[in-house]
Amino acid sequence: MKVMAIFIAAALIPVAALCQSKSDVFRVGEIAPLSGPAGTVGTRLHQVSTMWAEDVNRRGGIRGKRVEITTCNDEGRPEKAVTCARDLIAQGSVLLVNNSLTSSILATMPLVTKGPVMIVPSPNISPAGDSFVFQVSPSDLHITKALAAFAKANKVNRIGMVAATDSSGEVGITNAQKVFPAEGIELRTARIDLRSTDASSQLASVAGSDSKLVFSSYSGGGAATVVKSFSNLGLQQPLVVSYANLSAPFIATVKDMMPQRLLATGIAAIVPSEHRDAGAKERSLAFAKAYQEKYRETPDMLNYAGKLTVDTLEAILLNVNKPEDASAVRDYLQSNAIKSVHTLQFTKASNVGLSENDIVIVEWKKGAWVKADPIK
Repeated sequence: MKVMAIFIAAALIPVAALCQSKSDVFRVGEIAPLSGPAGTVGTRLHQVSTMWAEDVNRRGGIRGKRVEITTCNDEGRPEKAVTCARDLIAQGSVLLVNNSLTSSILATMPLVTKGPVMIVPSPNISPAGDSFVFQVSPSDLHITKALAAFAKANKVNRIGMVAATDSSGEVGITNAQKVFPAEGIELRTARIDLRSTDASSQLASVAGSDSKLVFSSYSGGGAATVVKSFSNLGLQQPLVVSYANLSAPFIATVKDMMPQRLLATGIAAIVPSEHRDAGAKERSLAFAKAYQEKYRETPDMLNYAGKLTVDTLEAILLNVNKPEDASAVRDYLQSNAIKSVHTLQFTKASNVGLSENDIVIVEWKKGAWVKADPIK
């Protein structure tokens, strides 16, 4: 497995030696799909990891130590993610970041049952409070509840949903079947393989004229396939895409086949005017400015998720004397709010940092994501 060192080439030194307090480096391992169908997801998150580590080291490090991020490209494949995790742990990573897909994260979780702590931005994990995995995003259940509240407020009584056949799709379908009918909203579902190049039959089965909203619940190339087929079929309803698709590359991919209305689920940080937390709003604007200066582009949902991740890492490294002590890290995270572009609050019952109250339904208008207009 090829592991790419971002700052300092990782030496194959025994873990015990790497974790000694006299070391002048905090080693953080990152798993990310930098290529393959989910390459956009991994790359957008990785850009923020890189930006953070460069900034920290420019400021003199954390508690006198440099931060070294070693990134392993799992290509969105669970078996490669497992190899990445083993390699990164063997190289002495005191913390792990898993910026990959749901299936890859689930595959690596058995490797961290005794630590190190692993931070994930995926909404599909929902780790329990007794685990060493912490999720900085809302859960898929939170996202589904927020979408259901939006639909109900707009008198939508029927939704068509297209989900992937992978593990994230299974999570999405399960939560949708739990949430929408309980709110009096009829749900029609269809499944599609991520490698499919056409979603016409799936959309035709769920997007009848009586379905006022269509929801595509997954990310990657498959989501663009749904948008293309939606446009080709001439469907008129608003199309809602998921959390991970609020990215500049996704918009660039679908810009020539845009539905009449493209909506998405996201966190309030992406529309700072909708932020209820004044401090988090200020931090969101500061991050947007810094990101713009570095990459010459506006940050998107994935970038903000990456910011939540690195701010969690920094809080741990600043406040936990031995970050390699997974129990100490867990105790710290479950007892302290983490201030970022949102305020993360983990508990002993749940290692999910955000909730449906942090979610806003947005719409792509005039080259930007804004709060979604009502559905007529």
